[in-house]
Parts: sequence; structure tokens; C-alpha cells
Amino acid sequence: MSQPPSQLSSQPSRPCPENRSTAGTGLTLAACAVVLAVTFAVLARLTAGFECWTFETRRRHDAAAGRLAWPAMALQDATGQTLSLPPLGPVLLVDFIYTNCASVCQSAGAAFYQAQQQVQRTGADIRLMSLSIDPARDTPPALAAYARLHRADPRTWTVAVPASPDEGRRARQALGVIAVDDGSGGFVHNGALHVVARDGRVAGIFDTADWPQALALAERLAEARP
Repeated sequence: MSQPPSQLSSQPSRPCPENRSTAGTGLTLAACAVVLAVTFAVLARLTAGFECWTFETRRRHDAAAGRLAWPAMALQDATGQTLSLPPLGPVLLVDFIYTNCASVCQSAGAAFYQAQQQVQRTGADIRLMSLSIDPARDTPPALAAYARLHRADPRTWTVAVPASPDEGRRARQALGVIAVDDGSGGFVHNGALHVVARDGRVAGIFDTADWPQALALAERLAEARP
């Protein structure tokens, strides 16, 4: 026997399960699309338009694009004299070292000696600077010993340390230079050569082995007087 019409009309209606599932899927897809779009935008910004996938590549890209400036900092050289960086006038070729380093820093010293010989032959308005990342141990006598080892001529090549540890850390942070204690009395750091133009702009960053290319860029900048 069929139910009376009044009883049929009093039963509440239920949404179709298929419709609810379709709506949920649509919301999920929309949320995923938003997340993907945001991720894409962030990656594009962090990787300079998907060109730079490592931190070192990114800072070299920034230097080549003129977006990296050398911060002003006070230094103490191997004679104990205080000086400032960047100095006004010469183009700079700068690396970061610590005198107890037995590997990368010694290679950098050998490369700088060859660059020094070429600068002195050509008379280019270029100055070489090796900056210590180990102010606790790199006293003026330690810096002087490193300079003697690599035959640094003070007329062309300055070996120095930041005037204070905090100033050194701030400068390295501004430049993206990494120096991490390796737990054995040394540092893990990115040993690179920085070419600094007369206006303090970092014009290029090169591997130590590529010092001829770094010096060639420095020579072009030195020739292009304002």
C-alpha cells in the first residue's frame, strides 16, 4: 500500500552524494592550483627566473647584473695599520682566506702571486686584497707570515683582517660569503675572487682557477676611467 501524500512531503530531502563529491574535488583542484602558482612565483624569484639553482650561482648572477655592492669596512693589515675598504681609486681583486688553511687559501695565494706579477708588468690601477675570515688567530704577525709565504708585495697586494669580528660577519653576510667552522680548527668557505669596481660595485665573482678571467675584467674596469 502506498504512503499518504502528507507523509511523502514531510520527509527531508538529501543532497546527492555525487554532487557533494564533485564540489569537493573542484575545491581541492582550485587550492592546488593556487599553491602551485605561489610556488612557481617564489621559485622564479629565488632562482632569478629559473637561471640560478644554487646560492653561489645566485650571488654570481647578482654581481654580473650589478646588484651586489661591497660594504664599507675597516681593516687592519699585516703591519698593524688601519685602513678602509673599499679604498677610493683602484679597482680591487679580493679573496677571503685564513692563514691556517692548508688547501684552498694556499691555492688562492699562488693565484694572487701570478696576478700580482701581471699587474706589476702592466702597471694597471688594480690592487689585490686578501681578507681573513679568522680574526681570532690572524694577528698582524700571522698575516705577515702569509704575505711572505706568497711573496706579496705590499705596493700591490694587501693581506688584512676586519677590524672587528662583527664587522667581518656583516660584510660577509652582505656579500653572501659563507664561512662555517669545520670543527677541526678551520673553516668551510666559498673561496672565490671578487672583482670590485671603483664605485664599490662587485662586477664579477670567479673561481680561484679562473684568476686570469677575473684579472682581465679588472683590467677593463681600470682602463675605463670615469
